[in-house]
Amino acid sequence: MALILLVEDSRVTAEIMRVRLTHAGHEVIQAWDGREALEKLNGVRPNLILLETMVPEIDGVELLQRIKRDAVLSSIPVLVVSARSHEDDILAALSAGADDYITKPISLRELQARVDLVLSQGPEPLRIAVRGDSGPVTVGEVVGADGRNASVRFHHDGAPRFAIGDPAKLSLSSPSLEKTIELTTRIVSRAEAEPHRTFGFRIQRRGRVAREMIRAFLDLIGRRGSFRVMLDPEDPIPVQVLVQALGESHELLGTLVDISMGGACLQLKADADGLLHRVDSLEMRFCLPGDDTPLTLTVNIRHRVAGTAGIAYGVRFDSEGTPDFLEQHEQISAFLLQRMG
Repeated sequence: MALILLVEDSRVTAEIMRVRLTHAGHEVIQAWDGREALEKLNGVRPNLILLETMVPEIDGVELLQRIKRDAVLSSIPVLVVSARSHEDDILAALSAGADDYITKPISLRELQARVDLVLSQGPEPLRIAVRGDSGPVTVGEVVGADGRNASVRFHHDGAPRFAIGDPAKLSLSSPSLEKTIELTTRIVSRAEAEPHRTFGFRIQRRGRVAREMIRAFLDLIGRRGSFRVMLDPEDPIPVQVLVQALGESHELLGTLVDISMGGACLQLKADADGLLHRVDSLEMRFCLPGDDTPLTLTVNIRHRVAGTAGIAYGVRFDSEGTPDFLEQHEQISAFLLQRMG
């Protein structure tokens, strides 16, 4: 199940698409124009945006450009579904950052297939500018980070030619940031795996300004939901799982494998899937390490993976279905920043 923001000013088309996507198990929220879409994005982080470029207030292509310039929002994939079918319109949307483009009139089967394809590719990585002591600025993708290190991946064609020990600066600016994030680093590793080259950067932590920049960087990653904290299997966090199935309430016990701003991985015994195989939503109760305040979150199951210890369920937090979600989200954010820093 995914949360989809549908930006469409035709009431008839919007209702047809909403019914199809809801029937496929997705949750759909609606914006009738570009300005309302930006207002919705201030409060929610959908898994996908479906965008008609011919919407009022803010033109769809301009809206797409704003989304893709924003460091937080740019990770959300955008699928354009538009009545504009001219080649120039399609190329303009793709150049602005659209992940795919469908022209109207649409086939609902094709729409579902394109939605499934875009969602399966996951969120877009965070892009960051990298500069050595000399040479041009190169843009790479952040694939890992903590309070001391960052890993940045480049496409092999045009990747920088840093040597171990070289100094480098990482910078990231966006309308979503109060000021540009600039990190002073040194190259500590390099890995080649076609078609990519990945460098490891050791972040300089000396000085108040450096620490503020690191915290802003980690906070940005956390707000995008892209940083996951792996939890110690030797010191497991117990989880109480409450679920409605077969017309009855059931309680299961499990443990957390990892957690992020967007969701978590939950480990349950193998026999739990006999109860959960037709269930998409459940409630989790647990306490984070160092905090006795219990969290109670409604979550949606995204995937199931069987292993020797049982079945791992990847779940996404349901912000709409969880009372006091913002307060509990702040607790998770504080825990992640503590682990990252």
